[in-house]
Amino acid sequence: MGVAARPGRVEMGGSGGAVLYFARMESKSPKAMRRQLLLRLYENYMRNPMELLTPGDLYAVGFSREDLLLNMHYLGDRRLVELMHGPISPFFTSARITADGIDLVERPFEFGLRFPPDPDLAHPGVAELPRLLERLVDEVEFCPLNGERRRALQRDVNYVRDEIARPMAAWRRPVILAVLGWMEEAVQGVEEGLPSLERIRAILAAPGDLNR
Repeated sequence: MGVAARPGRVEMGGSGGAVLYFARMESKSPKAMRRQLLLRLYENYMRNPMELLTPGDLYAVGFSREDLLLNMHYLGDRRLVELMHGPISPFFTSARITADGIDLVERPFEFGLRFPPDPDLAHPGVAELPRLLERLVDEVEFCPLNGERRRALQRDVNYVRDEIARPMAAWRRPVILAVLGWMEEAVQGVEEGLPSLERIRAILAAPGDLNR
């Protein structure tokens, strides 16, 4: 398994004019394979939401029968795709992306963390970051601080979100950890504090290189 990648370009219609790039390859990473399948199904939905894709259509992305079956069933179990089955064959006959799958693809930050294009970007704990950061934003919003201290916290949490929204290889982890440290200092003595902060710092401070 594993052939040379051939870059593909998918241009989305509509006012957004989004352009998605993906690699046509048989990847060793299940997450990268699932990413490619979701992008292919998303592309098809944006062209014609009534059209279903067959296994033959999806083979063109560059998968073996075994990889296609395994990863499509996984995405189906996650309710990111819908599979149609014939009366006899265990193999699906056609497929489409679900509303949950579309929403995921259209959130590039979360999509990239759950299904990174580069298998080397996968790292334990990183998939938690989107949820933890959104929770941290809410915690800052309701933190009982006023004036400049509150505004500083809001600027800090927005900075961290923007930094982590960049490609993981471009993350400046020491800078992010420094900003999180400032946030921790700002809420010392505050009863509620920022409960999500500790877990975010633990993920980013974990031994090893998240950016390798």
